Amino acid sequence: MKLTVTLFLVTLVSLTFQPVFSQNSISDTTKLEKKISILNEKIFANFPATAVVSPRVADIMAADPNENKETRIIYDIGNMKLVLFAQELFSFTGNNLFEEISKYEEPDFNFQRKELTNADSIITVLSTPTLFDTSASAILVNSLMVKAPDNTVCRIDAYINPPALNSKDEYIRLTENIFKTISKGNRRISLEAREETFKIPGTTGTFSFKLPKNYFVTIDEKYDFSVFKINQFKHISDTTYTSLTIYTGRYPTHFYKEYGLTEDKSEKTKGIFLEKNIDWLYFKDDSHSFFLKEQILPAEELSPGLVMHIALLSNKKSVIDELSEIAKTIKMTRQ
Repeated sequence: MKLTVTLFLVTLVSLTFQPVFSQNSISDTTKLEKKISILNEKIFANFPATAVVSPRVADIMAADPNENKETRIIYDIGNMKLVLFAQELFSFTGNNLFEEISKYEEPDFNFQRKELTNADSIITVLSTPTLFDTSASAILVNSLMVKAPDNTVCRIDAYINPPALNSKDEYIRLTENIFKTISKGNRRISLEAREETFKIPGTTGTFSFKLPKNYFVTIDEKYDFSVFKINQFKHISDTTYTSLTIYTGRYPTHFYKEYGLTEDKSEKTKGIFLEKNIDWLYFKDDSHSFFLKEQILPAEELSPGLVMHIALLSNKKSVIDELSEIAKTIKMTRQ
């Protein structure tokens, strides 16, 4: 569960004005009076009045950020910037969150950890680094793991920009004060076995998914394509990777190319998708725990020139087999 500073999470703006603060002024005098939804009302927290929700600006070829998967909040003081980035971790845990997190060593940060809150079905664990990468454009100063009432886990990382580095300790205290205000939200994640139906953006069609327990669907979209992702919530200590992706659009790209593979390295296997027989391209590398099944198919019945790309990806063959069974049950209808 490596905590990494990802530079695209933040946009660091350089201004000429540098305010001067007295000792303890930021954390002691900043009022937390603005309640903000995090991860589409999964949880809430209180922020300074001028803090704003500012989603990442996606590349023109990428889907827009999904509010169920991430929230970015920015608080500026002059040219000093604080960015809090929340992510759904697609995992669950029990009431021993602190013990689970403490199993992981992060030598690059050498975290000091403590249980920050445990009340009203919310447990939070604060990880404060004692080592800081002062050469980075985004400097991690705090990280919070949150167990929500439905036992799912999310993480909120707090970053500052280089102009704020001299006030680092103040931002550590300020973010801890913000994290202490975390409260439960209105959205719960259903992980029971169920069937769900979703409209295919830009078409009159729908997908119906028969989901086993702990599986879920997310949808990312742009103006001319959509991406359906079926993943699995796992225990926070489980390192299994599970992904079933369905792209609908006009410019698909095989995943195997991103891994430096060629089609002749695949095994052709039979399968079923959308109640039709298909030929999978199946790439297997047991030595590197890499398993990929994929295929690109026409979808003219939904829209002229439309295609679908389905890909199953995991680090375990047994998961690929399970995802193949899920793919068999997916249905598409046209309204």
